[in-house]
Amino acid sequence: MHTTISRAAWLALLLSAPVLASAQGSILPQQRDAAGNVLEPLGQVLLPGEDGGDRLQNCTADRAWCVALQPSDTEGEASTTLVVTERGQGTGQPQSWHVTMDVPPEGELSLWPWIVRLAPGVGADQAVADPQQRARQNVLVGGISKVSNMYSGGGADASRLQLARVRHLDDGIQVDNDVLGVAWAGHAEIRACFSEQDMKQRAGACHDSYGFSARLSLDSTATAMPVLRYQTVATRFPAGVSRNEDSLAKGPLTKKDLRTEQDPACTYVRTFRFSDGAYQPDQALPDCAGYTGP
Repeated sequence: MHTTISRAAWLALLLSAPVLASAQGSILPQQRDAAGNVLEPLGQVLLPGEDGGDRLQNCTADRAWCVALQPSDTEGEASTTLVVTERGQGTGQPQSWHVTMDVPPEGELSLWPWIVRLAPGVGADQAVADPQQRARQNVLVGGISKVSNMYSGGGADASRLQLARVRHLDDGIQVDNDVLGVAWAGHAEIRACFSEQDMKQRAGACHDSYGFSARLSLDSTATAMPVLRYQTVATRFPAGVSRNEDSLAKGPLTKKDLRTEQDPACTYVRTFRFSDGAYQPDQALPDCAGYTGP
């Protein structure tokens, strides 16, 4: 028996996070642009895996496309590969392809629970003579790599989104492993008190806290390859702190400082357009390593 997460439950989960704390909570399912490209959430389904056993996979509503993590061949090592399976009409048995993700040492990989299904004729980047291959759908899929670091009295983690493209050509499938790479989420707790005097100077707030999140959506005006809108939110507590400065070197905190605020330098929007085989931003991205590094 197949088990699925209902679309209503999935949407409720996505919308549960506060906007200030997470840009990801504002993504809506089934976004569509003028070209007919669709950004669709993946729901969990129990389906036969490559080894013959049932595996939990993340699939589109019609189950035409599924994405799963490929377990590592080495025990104890994190996966670095996505398995993308197509069950398109008229293609016979399901076909699967492997997509390699860039995962840092000691990192871990998870699925980006979305897929961009490209409109008919979009995404091949070249003329396709074979009518069957030309009629098949090309897609963008993604993985999220996460790294963590522990500090004395604190810690941090950061994740990065990598998108890959699967496209149908005359000689078969072409997998482009890295067409987009952007910071996706981050959180850090940095110890700021080492004595009673520090506690007094910090008004009892003995940790600096930093948060970062991003969302990806479709620009509705795109007429060919999807145009991606990348929006970030960076927050810090207390107001005005920075990982590049010594918090104790500043003056004593007051009650008005004990609040979470957005950092305008790292809360921004960029538009990514596809060019020369990869997505390029309309402006350079700011240096936000204080939020996006562990």
